[in-house]
Amino acid sequence: MSKIAKSFEVSIAKVDEVNRIVEGVVYRPSKVFKADGTPTDYIDSQGDWMTEDDVKKACHKFAKKLTISKSGKTGVDKHHNEKAGYGVVVENYIAKADIPDIDAKAGDWCAAVEVTDEATWKQVQKREITGFSMGGNAVYIPVEGGEEDATND
Repeated sequence: MSKIAKSFEVSIAKVDEVNRIVEGVVYRPSKVFKADGTPTDYIDSQGDWMTEDDVKKACHKFAKKLTISKSGKTGVDKHHNEKAGYGVVVENYIAKADIPDIDAKAGDWCAAVEVTDEATWKQVQKREITGFSMGGNAVYIPVEGGEEDATND
């Protein structure tokens, strides 16, 4: 893959100790592309990237998933273990403008989670959990020049 100008870490940017809420960017989309379709601005920690439209779709799909609980449990999982009960999403949105206090740019997928599990809250406080991680399946689509694009479905 070609050299990308900037990789972006999705760190917890803000911690509300009183209400046990962590907030930050879940995913930053790529917005600037070369003629062959590869990004020149942002990639994720796995070297993948998504467009603004794909990030918006993923954000909305996540919101729908939270409202449709098959197990009766609500909340978020931890380390992609698919078990709810560690926290509750209190905000989930696409930033309409830059939000400096959480280092969000317009178009970023942002979230705030109230951490309800005591052990998980202690991990946040010890900085053992430092960010958000979007789970999901991706379909890699070849782009011009032999590179691939990951599209979240």
